[in-house]
Order: sequence, then C-alpha cells, then structure tokens
Amino acid sequence: MSRLSQFMADCMSVGALRGFRHFSVHIRSREEIVLRVYRDKSPDPTIPGSVPISSSTIYEHVDRIQALDESKQTMLRAKNNMDVPFDLSDKSLEDDRWAINFLVAGYPRYKCPYVWLRTDHHLLISVPENQPLEKDVPLRLESVDCWRQFDIRPWDVLVEVICTTLNPPPENPFSIDYEYFDKITVEERAVATGAMLEFLRRVYLRHYFFSDVVLDDIKRLQHMHFRDINTLRDHQLSAMFREPNQ
Repeated sequence: MSRLSQFMADCMSVGALRGFRHFSVHIRSREEIVLRVYRDKSPDPTIPGSVPISSSTIYEHVDRIQALDESKQTMLRAKNNMDVPFDLSDKSLEDDRWAINFLVAGYPRYKCPYVWLRTDHHLLISVPENQPLEKDVPLRLESVDCWRQFDIRPWDVLVEVICTTLNPPPENPFSIDYEYFDKITVEERAVATGAMLEFLRRVYLRHYFFSDVVLDDIKRLQHMHFRDINTLRDHQLSAMFREPNQ
C-alpha cells in the first residue's frame, strides 16, 4: 500500500468516529473526506458543554442491569428519530451555518494529500485588493508541505487546520464531547469508546503539545469502556440464569 493510500485509509477510520467536541469528519468517497470545524464547541447551540465527573463517583448508584434496560429504551426511541446523514454536496457545505468546512483529498495524480477550504473564504484567506479569490486552490499547510520529508498522518493535518481555524486555538483539538457518549446506548458506547481509544492512542504517540490532555481523555474513556463491557457481561450472565432448563 502506498503512503497516500495508507493516509486515506487512516482518514476513513477517523471518518467513522463520532464524539469530538470541535469537529467531525465525514467520508465523501474513497479519496475525499469532509472536515467540519464547529464554529462553537458543539454543532448544536442547544447542547451545553460536557460537565467533568470524578472517576471515584462514576460507579455510585449505578445498577448495571437497569442501565442496559434503559439503553434498550433509548434505542427504541432512536428508531423514531434517526440521525439524518449530513449532506456532503458542495451546495450543502456552502450553506452550512454551524461549521467551517474543508475538503481533504488524496488524489493519486497528485501523490500527496491536499486540503481545500469550502466555506468562509473571506474570513480565512487574505487576498490583496483587486485580486480575485481562487477558491479551487488548495491551502498552504506546513503538514502538507512536509509530506515528502516526514511521515505525515491525517491527525497532523487535522491539528493544523483546527488550530488555524479556531480563535483562540483549542487547548486540545481532539477534545471529547462526553455528552455524545452519554446519549447513545450501552452497546453503541462500548464499541464507540473502543474505537475512539485506538484513535487517541495514535494521537498520544505523536507527542503533540497537548498529549497530557489526551492522556486524561484516554483514562476517562477507558473507564467508560470497561464499565460498559462489564454491564453487557453481567446482563448476558443474568439472561443465562433466567433461561428455563431444557
């Protein structure tokens, strides 16, 4: 597999993740992803910021079997309120008022990834007076410029784009939206936290300036992940004991 193919494969894995506070990634094709950097901390202004909780109190008053039953009720309600896939057409991206949108692409003919700004050109691109704005020209990014000299990964590009776009830059570009994980079912959360942990492991090993904060998220997500695994295991065991003898 070529470096560019591996880069895009990693982009696809990031595109499967949900639960970031500052951005989301959506797969448009095997060569393109759309990066949405939220103008606020959340794409929905009615969603408040997550409230930190102490790991010493997570297990207090938790009935694991009851939690799973509540999770099933959440799943039933979700069937009547399914998330509508985000429209990734250029027109929809231009009309998106919740986020600043970027196209990250790895076209084989270029032999390296590039990033295009798809909205808010007048805010993020400085153009001399009387000079037309070239919207189809890729952004000049240090991470992309270093492609041939260093082992650049998608998260390197994401860090640069997010920190350049948001003012002030976030302490942790990959900050987790814990309210998202609180709202999904136990089954979904067990899988989602496992996938997010693998991503954050890769991020942590890059030794960014915010690695210590990433480690804090890893610890908290690990706690959630194994709590949910134990919940599912306990439910499975209780179901086995409730089965009538054949």
